[in-house]
Amino acid sequence: MPSTTSPRKRISPAIVWIFGYEDDYLEKLTTMIQLDEWITCACVVNDLEEVRKRLTGNGEAPDVILIDLDLPGTNGLEGIRELKLSHPMTQIVVLTSANNRRSVFHALEAGAAGYLLKNEPPQKIIQSIQEVIEGGGVPLSSSVTPYLLDVLRSYQAKGAEGVLTDHEVEILDLLADGMRRKEVAQKFNVATGTVDYYLRRIYGKLGVSTIPGAVGQGFRRGILK
Repeated sequence: MPSTTSPRKRISPAIVWIFGYEDDYLEKLTTMIQLDEWITCACVVNDLEEVRKRLTGNGEAPDVILIDLDLPGTNGLEGIRELKLSHPMTQIVVLTSANNRRSVFHALEAGAAGYLLKNEPPQKIIQSIQEVIEGGGVPLSSSVTPYLLDVLRSYQAKGAEGVLTDHEVEILDLLADGMRRKEVAQKFNVATGTVDYYLRRIYGKLGVSTIPGAVGQGFRRGILK
């Protein structure tokens, strides 16, 4: 079966973990990932403690973790926060049946790099994994895309009277110089999703929703010289 994703300049395939109870959907998705030339599913786990053990072992941390928010006995949002703190280079993408504004809002606020629903075709999930790895944006199922505005409004409300931190100014300055998000991430040796997290904070504080808008506000307010 031909690859569903485009080749990347990688020595080995990207590693994906699935954190959720295996069902027919995940079984089909796992099979399709394993057939892909550029991505491999290393494990499917349904317990946060098992994820911790694997991450603290001698094995390689995954590039992407797909996490379900509906796991009994496990708070998916706390899992996202913990995993982003302990392994910031790993991208966390929600893959769940929970299609509501509150879940999307809190997941993205916790640091998720994307939010996908289990009614998406597996090919769409694989393409989204590729996008996250290459720093191509925040993959969202179409029905939850409008909820992203809530996250931006939240940052705007929280940061309306705030000022940019030194690190946020440095990121904005690099973007103003023409650097791409992926290049900024490489400069600071962090994941692109981490840069996206800071961008959301910057957007909220400046009352904008795009990089050009943030750069423009930066110059108008005298933040950038």
